[in-house]
Amino acid sequence: MDDRLNTLKVAEDQADYIAPIKINRIKLTNYKFFYGEFELPVNGENLLVYGENGTGKSSIYKALELLTKKEIPADEFVRSRNVFNPEGDTSIEIEFTNDQTYIIDADTTTYPDYVDFLHGLSVFVPMLDYKKLLKVHYTIENIEQINLYRLFRTLLKDYEYRQNEKLSEIKDPNKYYEELTRIMEDKLLKDINYYLNKYFESDCIIDSFDCRTEIDSEDDSRIIPVVNITIDYKENSIENYHNFLNEARLSALAISIYLSTIKTLYSALKKGSLKILVLDDLLISLDMSNRLKLLEILKNEFNDFQIFFFTHDKELFELYKNKMTWNKYEIYLDDTEKIPKAILKQGKSEIDRAKEYYVKKDYDACALFLRKGFEKILKAYLTPKEQRDKNCEELNLSGLVGKAISKSRSGNKRILKKLDSDRKHILNPLSHNDTRPIYSQELKSAMDDLEELKGLLTQ
Repeated sequence: MDDRLNTLKVAEDQADYIAPIKINRIKLTNYKFFYGEFELPVNGENLLVYGENGTGKSSIYKALELLTKKEIPADEFVRSRNVFNPEGDTSIEIEFTNDQTYIIDADTTTYPDYVDFLHGLSVFVPMLDYKKLLKVHYTIENIEQINLYRLFRTLLKDYEYRQNEKLSEIKDPNKYYEELTRIMEDKLLKDINYYLNKYFESDCIIDSFDCRTEIDSEDDSRIIPVVNITIDYKENSIENYHNFLNEARLSALAISIYLSTIKTLYSALKKGSLKILVLDDLLISLDMSNRLKLLEILKNEFNDFQIFFFTHDKELFELYKNKMTWNKYEIYLDDTEKIPKAILKQGKSEIDRAKEYYVKKDYDACALFLRKGFEKILKAYLTPKEQRDKNCEELNLSGLVGKAISKSRSGNKRILKKLDSDRKHILNPLSHNDTRPIYSQELKSAMDDLEELKGLLTQ
């Protein structure tokens, strides 16, 4: 083939490629919790935020939620104005990687034309918190089956069941139910069960959706639309799953329903729509094993999305922060003044902090953080069971290294053994005020080795 044709093909491929749009920066002014201006750099990356209750993380979540609104409620910035500044201007400013900035304030009613890449957000609504998860299984009534009609009607309202025709535009109830059932059975059922089986290793799946109408028992003239689900639990049919399954299984079911629906809705959109996924305090009822499984879903199924993850659980923050590429922040409350404010702290890794101390020639502190970083990397690599000895006691660093070496491939074994030598020769002595002479180059080598190990073990 003529080389010029190859060159032409490469040029065409490059012309077809459009860099995905990401969020660069979030700036809130007198919005909800935040008095005055608060700026959150995102830099087009995934974002992991830890914040104690009452530090404003839910305000950031609500600000992002406004991106999914085709129309901004007229009183939004009256209701959301910071209580300590009732006369001040209130606004949300979102800067994107394509150099566009969308400012939402009291004069904003709909999306301006220059942010047409936001339109898809109102279709797949990528916002998920524990309150939404509860809709799948929580009820205050003593009923046999939960009616999920409103949940699926809301989730699928803007789904294009045919070109340029949305599900919510169908006026004939019979036709609507026919299409709703088809979408749920043909598009969602398989994907929901895929998440349950592959990631949560669940012993229950959705056996079927039951879409129908019923006459209201208290008003014969009123027809009630119904969507029930039947669960197959170890080959047993369960209709009242909300009374039968434990909290972890119910959360896994709810997460699988929502995430599979978000992916299905997004797949029906035109290219170029902003791809974000915003999760707020999602894992209250999941144990540590299932929390790691959710992370696997995010890494494998949403790796092309920009993920925003907010949590008030510090243990979860510490667990997640080294397992994906994030911009990491911690938010704390400064209540020393009359008006409470947020203190934003960038969540640096132990290796980053070791580098800072290395530059300052504080080699003792550098070694301490390298040792802590080594231990954290190993704990992220080993399962909770592998981190304990035969007596169920937690292993020390030496024991963790031994387990990691026995579990690793040959390439990883080499660097683990080298770091184990560094542990004995440099990290342990300096962490315990040992007075033997230490050369800075050895610490530098240990830092480089830890960076390499982190990359190898997280692949």
